[in-house]
Amino acid sequence: MSATGVLDTVQAPATLERSEREHRWDIGFAGLLFFLIVQYASLPEMYPVLQPLHAAKLAIGMAVLGYLAAPRGRLGRVSGKGVDVGMWGLVIVSLFSALLEIGHAHVWNGFVDVVKWAVIFFLVSRVLTSRWRLKVFLGVLLLLNLKLAQFAVRGYAMDRMAGLSNMQFILRGGAIGGTNSFFGNAGDLGVAMCVVWGITWALLFRKGAKRWERIALGVCFLLFFLTILVGGTRGAIVAAAAIVLVALLRTPKKIGAMVLVTVFVLALVFVLPGATKERFSSAVNWRQDPDTFSRLMFWQAGLEMWKSSPLLGVGPARFPYVWAKRYFILAPNWSGPRAAHSVYIQVLSELGLGGALALVVLVISFLRLNAKTRKRALASSPEGRGSFLYCLAAGLDLGLVGYLVGAAFLAEFYYPHLWILMGLSVATHSVCAREYAKPPETRAIPSWKLARVVTR
Repeated sequence: MSATGVLDTVQAPATLERSEREHRWDIGFAGLLFFLIVQYASLPEMYPVLQPLHAAKLAIGMAVLGYLAAPRGRLGRVSGKGVDVGMWGLVIVSLFSALLEIGHAHVWNGFVDVVKWAVIFFLVSRVLTSRWRLKVFLGVLLLLNLKLAQFAVRGYAMDRMAGLSNMQFILRGGAIGGTNSFFGNAGDLGVAMCVVWGITWALLFRKGAKRWERIALGVCFLLFFLTILVGGTRGAIVAAAAIVLVALLRTPKKIGAMVLVTVFVLALVFVLPGATKERFSSAVNWRQDPDTFSRLMFWQAGLEMWKSSPLLGVGPARFPYVWAKRYFILAPNWSGPRAAHSVYIQVLSELGLGGALALVVLVISFLRLNAKTRKRALASSPEGRGSFLYCLAAGLDLGLVGYLVGAAFLAEFYYPHLWILMGLSVATHSVCAREYAKPPETRAIPSWKLARVVTR
């Protein structure tokens, strides 16, 4: 094929890109990014003057209005019915569970949280209508997590220089202790880091990425990993190990996966703080480990709650109140936070079998949808397994593995990770379906592949 023919072939994508450029920004997309910044940067906590403005609600309102005002043709077709069904199932189960406990006002706060995150899922899956929007959203998400990671690593280094021991650092709550947001302790931050660490690892294999993109991804990958190591939480270490194992089993080119395994093992030996290693050893004797013992105590209470209300649970976000009322006798002197300490116990106790079934449908649909995305990208994209959409779908799987393993030890159901992952899965598949449903002459040819053809 001649160079002239190739250039004629790519004129249509260039024209298409120019026509789509004016639709890149709108109120809906700006509101979604604003919400992401408000949540991950904890703007109301950092700047109390913003609290009366209800910045998160304002951002959601902007995104919803922008979505409703956008022309239907611009939104495109959305693919992801199974994930939608699971999400609707959670909302409906939460509603009926709250109605059964209608006399408790805090139950409705929990239901509103479920609805809020379902709306965020809907907006992420519907507003991210192009590859460009996906990249911008991911870029903002990674930058916000990078901000948290560098703060935690820097705080750890400063504390060690000041003479604070590993265990003192852990007991203090890590470098981010004292906040009330979803990363308010080292365990919560560790799960957040595992989610984005898996995504970053997969995107490092993307073909055609610019040099600055690879450097940025490499910095994110390193700092996310360091945060997981120095945070002092065992659940995050186990979640990172699960990500490494899945990456090793599923990566066709085993060299990259073996490098990841080697780096992970060496980091456990030479970088992991001694206090964290001691905490792993103490978990074996769980009766003498207060942290492990408290988790088992709360898990037992959660299972008892489920037995008392097996179908719909005790009500959304009602676990702490029911524990204080009925099960405090298990630990009458306990003064720490009252939480399920496991997303599975949390869902089972608060939403019953109905909520657990909806969560299972959500996870299975998520994995199947990402598999469809990779299959379509592999068959249609010139870059194959190195395409952006293929790597992103693989990274979302790894991010979910990190979440499911890490959240087994933490009550993370009402935090943003699960809902954003689900929205990104649907958005990625929808973008992939739209891009590769176009005729071949309208598909953009990457510059690295075009250069090869032209020089033949």
